[in-house]
Amino acid sequence: MFRVYSVGAAHPLYYYVGKGFCRRTMKETKTSLKYSPRVETRLAQADLKRLDDNAKLAGQTRAEYARQALLWYLDNQEKLTLDDREAEVAQAIRYATDQQIKATKNGVDRICKMLARQGVALGTLFELSWMALPDDENARKAFEAASNTAKQKMRRHVERDEAEIADRNAKVVTGQ
Repeated sequence: MFRVYSVGAAHPLYYYVGKGFCRRTMKETKTSLKYSPRVETRLAQADLKRLDDNAKLAGQTRAEYARQALLWYLDNQEKLTLDDREAEVAQAIRYATDQQIKATKNGVDRICKMLARQGVALGTLFELSWMALPDDENARKAFEAASNTAKQKMRRHVERDEAEIADRNAKVVTGQ
């Protein structure tokens, strides 16, 4: 068993001066220890050895090292709690993002399937139109020319749409 001494009512390393608090010097802290109430705790032998080893590395007594550790914990307890809350919020955001991505992928799959069905329907119309043409060579050439013109127009529309989407995505990424 070892003893840790509390060093003041408000905060052991600060004292009140006029309108605010000032940090105590190590000498002021040590002198205030003489009149402070005592705090005791028990540690397992392995933990006590760890405490002694760390105190020795820091060049402090067991009590000084334990006091600093306790004060650090008290000073940082709120931050530790907030870090836990932030981790929970980050996990919730990741889950929501994953669900949004999953829904987007499902929507894209659905659109692709609808486009594939439309392609089959257009292919069927193309074949029916081709089969209905007379055996005239001029009619077949006119049909192929109309088909090529339609393909070129569609290609230009797709390229324009892709360029617009790329511009919008670039603005999102760069924050413009």
